Amino acid sequence: MNEQMRNPDSNAWSYYNTIWDWQKSFKQTLPSSIEDEYITPFDFGALAVYEAPRGMEANIHPHLTPYQLQPTGGYVAVIPSGRVWGKSGCILSADGKLIADLSPEYDGQQNRMLSADEHPALHRRPDQELQYIHGTLAALTFCGSHNYFHWLYDVITRFSMLQILGHPYDYLIMNPNPYGAFVDETLEMLGIQPSSIIRNGENSNIQADRLVVPSIMMTSHYPPWTTATLRSLFLPHRVNTWAAPERIYISRRKASVRRIVNEIEVIRCLEIHGFVSICLEDFTIAQQIHLFASAKAIVGPHGAGLANLAFCTAGTSVIEIFHIHFIVPTYWMISNHNQLHYYMLYGQQSTTPSDLYPGLEDYVVDIHRLEQTLHLAGLNYR
Repeated sequence: MNEQMRNPDSNAWSYYNTIWDWQKSFKQTLPSSIEDEYITPFDFGALAVYEAPRGMEANIHPHLTPYQLQPTGGYVAVIPSGRVWGKSGCILSADGKLIADLSPEYDGQQNRMLSADEHPALHRRPDQELQYIHGTLAALTFCGSHNYFHWLYDVITRFSMLQILGHPYDYLIMNPNPYGAFVDETLEMLGIQPSSIIRNGENSNIQADRLVVPSIMMTSHYPPWTTATLRSLFLPHRVNTWAAPERIYISRRKASVRRIVNEIEVIRCLEIHGFVSICLEDFTIAQQIHLFASAKAIVGPHGAGLANLAFCTAGTSVIEIFHIHFIVPTYWMISNHNQLHYYMLYGQQSTTPSDLYPGLEDYVVDIHRLEQTLHLAGLNYR
């Protein structure tokens, strides 16, 4: 690598904002007789319609405002001599420039996504050793892939894009996962052999003859296609050898953050109305799929386990409980994809002072408001 590949105006590497910027620049380096296209558009299909959540809350957070959107922006790119760099597996062009729309980066200290000009790849060492892979490497890396929701919606769905467009590859590259068995379980369901997977790491700097990269789902607002795809891939693998409860409460008591402080009271209230408390950690993915596919009513605090709403039957009632200062629309969106009856309830901050980021903070549920929400949803036993 030489200094000409670096941004002359700063002590950092430069970047392309989008894959389209990269393609325009790359094609300028080719002989005029070469007309190859390196980006294949991907059609996400139908209009996305998001209806307002139900419930007793007077103030609906802007993230849950109803809207309609025609999904756009899907593609699979082929990058000659493309690279995968760093812990998150960001995507670089052959000349070492970051391709920002394929390389989202989350800062766990600041608890926010970084902008392109803040990306750590812009400050990497110029003398870092390069590992070369002969053939075609398909990149399914994503900064949040250790999380079950992001694994399903930002990794597995992109694998499906490769299959649908028929892009051949020699190896897949994915992030290592230090947490759960869900990675091995889902890969086995898909018939993906461990020998075909390369794991990137903290010091990864990998270049291939060809790098194939599907677009990031987050950029396209997680279209309904994602949920439909997960259903088609995984519902056939549900384990339905036992009678799952029709009403379930998803507990986070085994989680390290964002737990419900007064959960014993919450469970006691819900049990009166026929709910069974479960921890998803106690079940395989195939069993979780069966639990959600069988349920007629689900209550739970915001958390990755609710990604299993993808497997629910239309008409299932859902009550999602949020920390009042941490509202994320993910599971509201999935509920709309599946025509579920979605209700929301704000939890309140704990009386114990905390300087934690709200997304990590435990919180309290008002039992009276929970009862009222159950009544609105037609879930209270009379």
